[in-house]
Amino acid sequence: MLEHGGDLDIIEQKYNIPKKNIIDFSGNINPLGMSDKIKEVVKNNLNVITTYPDKNYINLKQSISNYCNCNINHVIVGNGATEIISLFIKNLLPKNAIIVSPSYSEYERELKNNNCNITFFNLKENEDFLLNVNKLLNCIDDTIDLVIICNPNNPTGTGIDNDTIKLILNKCKFLMIDETYAEFSSDKENICATSLVKDYDNLFVIRGTSKFFAVPGIRLGYGICKNENILSKINKYKDPWSVNSIANLIGITMFNDNDYIEKTKNLIFNQKKYIFEELSSLKNLKLYKSKSNFILCKILNKKTTSTKIFEQLIKENILIRDAKNFTFLDDSFFRFCILSEEYNKILIEKLKNILL
Repeated sequence: MLEHGGDLDIIEQKYNIPKKNIIDFSGNINPLGMSDKIKEVVKNNLNVITTYPDKNYINLKQSISNYCNCNINHVIVGNGATEIISLFIKNLLPKNAIIVSPSYSEYERELKNNNCNITFFNLKENEDFLLNVNKLLNCIDDTIDLVIICNPNNPTGTGIDNDTIKLILNKCKFLMIDETYAEFSSDKENICATSLVKDYDNLFVIRGTSKFFAVPGIRLGYGICKNENILSKINKYKDPWSVNSIANLIGITMFNDNDYIEKTKNLIFNQKKYIFEELSSLKNLKLYKSKSNFILCKILNKKTTSTKIFEQLIKENILIRDAKNFTFLDDSFFRFCILSEEYNKILIEKLKNILL
């Protein structure tokens, strides 16, 4: 199975389906697509590719600083969230780390590449994959150098609020929070930890732009941290110009696009509500409540598996995420993201036909 969702090139090659014909419910990308404001600024400033971007990315960092309400000196930028994850772990060099799981596989890969011992803290199915913070705190002792949490978590969609994050910060040496999907949550859920950075020296928040702003191809990610030692190391060893001129231009623009941001949040909220209402009647399917733009599902009978459903749907050019290769999950789990109302209706009808 696929290591990640949204790898349309592999699907195209394996199933002989042109990428443009695939309805991709696996990639967790904003169904609105790239905003008109981004299209306009790129069209009118294409000549930026003839010059180097600002090596210090002052305007980009200022845009991020305003967006996240954080100190510009606490912002670093890179070639996607994946590079930021790598830079942080390489420079922290933890010997022992806890990953709250099931979760994104890149954390494990990067830790192993740096010879770190990994403990997986299991989000329990019988607790609806909600974090039992007291159990986690009991697992954190002086030997643990790093705790990693994806918030909201991929693939479970569960999230923790800032009060819970503070409890963890007060116990651990360092906490890395991946907020790739945090912007899809509502303000009421209070799960964005960027506001905590100014108060905690042991917090590193990572974000990307691929999912919420629907621009995975520009590879723009950023981190927010006040720890001067870590920031100094990262900036010392980080490759110059790792964010290209187009990505820099788009980044300066996208974080100010308030209409797009609000429209996205409303779409996700309304369509998520609609999907839960439509699929909750299926006795053979459990949907886990999500604070993000995707939904984890569990098949409740033994007549089919996530792989069989994946194969049935891909024959109709519909791509979901078979979640069996996530740590602690099996072939009764699959995940899909929220797309347009039209596409969501198609998936709902297909799932009803398969699982009724």
